[in-house]
Amino acid sequence: MKLRVTSVELYDYTKVAALTMSGEGGAEVRLELPLQVVDEVGWSPKAGDEVELELSASAGDLDAWDIVLSGSLLKAGEGAVTFTFGGLLCTVRGAGVEPLKRVYLKLRVPRSAAAG
Repeated sequence: MKLRVTSVELYDYTKVAALTMSGEGGAEVRLELPLQVVDEVGWSPKAGDEVELELSASAGDLDAWDIVLSGSLLKAGEGAVTFTFGGLLCTVRGAGVEPLKRVYLKLRVPRSAAAG
């Protein structure tokens, strides 16, 4: 699904970025990512960035994605599904996401001009 970053919160004490993103049909995603991971892919997340997100039960072809996480279902209900990726959370609302027990999160992000 195509999403636009609406806000970025940096938690320096945990070295995590919490991204809030919105998409078509009222989809809303809140995703926590380690700052080291976003640095390694050459992305400085900011409001307005367009990203592509896929949640699936199988890994598939990972080469086309910038960031890939493997996780599991934490909670489903009340119009939201929350997955955990080693303690980092991803909550999806209003996108018709299936509450998969095992999930692969794949993210394609914009690159900064300095990144190769």
